Amino acid sequence: MLNTNTNYAGYLFVHFIGEQPDGEQVYFSYSEDGLHWKDLNGGKPVLRSNLGEQGVRDPFLIRSAKENKFYLIATDLRIASGKGWGVAVNEGSRDIVVWESSNLMDWSSPWTVTLGTPGAGCVWAPEAVYDEAADEFLVFWASATQDADESERKQKIYSARTKNFRTFTPSVKYIERENHIIDTTILASSGSYYRYSKDETTKNIRVEKGRSLDKDAFTPLHAPVLEALMGVEGPQIFKFNDRDEWCLIVDRFAEGKGYLPLLTTDLDSGNFRIASDDEFDMGKTQKRHGGILPITAEEGNCLLAAYGDGHQVLAGQYADPDVAKFGDRYYMYPTTDGFDGWSGTQFKVFSSSDLQYWQDEGIILDLATDDVPWAIGNAWAPAIASHNNKYYFYFCGKMPNQESAIGVAIADSPTGPFRAEPEPLITMGQLRHLGIKMGQAIDPSIYAEQDGKMYLLFGNGDAAIVELGDDMITVREETMRNIAGLHDFREAVTVLKRDGLYHFTWSCDDTGSEDYHVNYGTSESLYGPVTYHYPVLSKNVEKDMLGTGHHCIFHDSETDQYYMAYHRFVTPLSRFSEGKGYHREVCIDPIQFGADGRMKPVVL
Repeated sequence: MLNTNTNYAGYLFVHFIGEQPDGEQVYFSYSEDGLHWKDLNGGKPVLRSNLGEQGVRDPFLIRSAKENKFYLIATDLRIASGKGWGVAVNEGSRDIVVWESSNLMDWSSPWTVTLGTPGAGCVWAPEAVYDEAADEFLVFWASATQDADESERKQKIYSARTKNFRTFTPSVKYIERENHIIDTTILASSGSYYRYSKDETTKNIRVEKGRSLDKDAFTPLHAPVLEALMGVEGPQIFKFNDRDEWCLIVDRFAEGKGYLPLLTTDLDSGNFRIASDDEFDMGKTQKRHGGILPITAEEGNCLLAAYGDGHQVLAGQYADPDVAKFGDRYYMYPTTDGFDGWSGTQFKVFSSSDLQYWQDEGIILDLATDDVPWAIGNAWAPAIASHNNKYYFYFCGKMPNQESAIGVAIADSPTGPFRAEPEPLITMGQLRHLGIKMGQAIDPSIYAEQDGKMYLLFGNGDAAIVELGDDMITVREETMRNIAGLHDFREAVTVLKRDGLYHFTWSCDDTGSEDYHVNYGTSESLYGPVTYHYPVLSKNVEKDMLGTGHHCIFHDSETDQYYMAYHRFVTPLSRFSEGKGYHREVCIDPIQFGADGRMKPVVL
């Protein structure tokens, strides 16, 4: 599941949260833009150390592309044990704590490595950088040592080299200054290395640039904003995945305010801009010294599967999911979201064996290409069906006349390749001709009747149903009707049959509204009329789950469990102040039926 390419789509932040009883362990947070973070694992530790000091601080995560794995290293220190900072500086552990993983989900047991030189008072904030020329990692940290010519201990940066984080070269002094120095981080960029360190005497950040990782290869860079920013530590710097801009975060320990981002478009200039409060959101927990690693969308899916909120299942912006089980795997077909005015053009498919980890199976149609001759864009709200060992993908697109239409594509596999029919299946002109009330011809869903007949449900403003032809790429126009009784209907109607009763669900309000929700009703006839009962999916303000709607319902016959897949506004909600209706993420939750046979509201 690990992808070693550089097509990064998000970020993982490993950190601790403070000196409270459980605060000095390893916590995870996830971001898709590097500025807005959501706490993983319910804001609780992901990794715990039961070695050494029984706690860790300053975790740092690095990718070992050659080994196809990750290493996480941390300070062996727990101030909450009550020993105090004096002991931590002068008599602290000389070990670092190490974990490894191949996928960010499954982690080894921790092990310790003694890196501190004899007599070192501590080993703090270990970090690593890959030295490409030497094909090994340079690991560096702060130790309080006292040389023969010194009257007291002084904090300096030491280093060692390793290929596997188990065996290391002897530790050597790496950086020494007139002042105390701790918390060094190194960024490789365009053949140079940039070092950011905390001056432990003046309590600010200093910058250097080097042509290599050699200790004598660095010269100071003037960074006036950083030098003037006092009471900070734990610098971490990373490049944004989608642009030539870098983010440096510093922990405002003196004020107890947590991390602050600073931005630059030119590392050599040393010029940083402090991000305004409305530009970032560090999440619900106050994050202390940690490390940030760019990750792929697939690795983001791993994190959500293992440590997510139990609802969101896809990293990135997607909406309008349709899910079906073919064989022993589930397949999800969503709208690709995040484009102004819902202007995306590509459809993708994901697969899963457990409804938790979803594997990206790639793009199956692109309306901006010749894939769909009749469409010019606006790839919305697909649905999938299987019939006679073929797979039929129903989707929305805009025609050259700017009217929405529903098309169909065919494949021999759930993952394609799909071949679209040259003409749409449903058009507004057709609906006007047939006298069907409709705002837009969008949002298909498929229902298979027990007698083998297949039906297409669709609509915006008003809903309709029509029987599909045996070929699944035509409709029997004489069977098309509007569906009555869908209270407050907006779009996205679905139906399932259970115990002889038809259960209808549909979306209400507007997808850009936080009150977007799903209503529920039943009927004894597939064509209605439907008796409305109540909303079955609604927002949860306390959990920041807003705009919950445009869903599908699918059934696992082996377990007799029903599920609802739907979208909500992207979280954290602070990420987008406008356009939340086209910045959405996909969630899945189980559905239960009550003793009265009715579908129960989904519990968020």
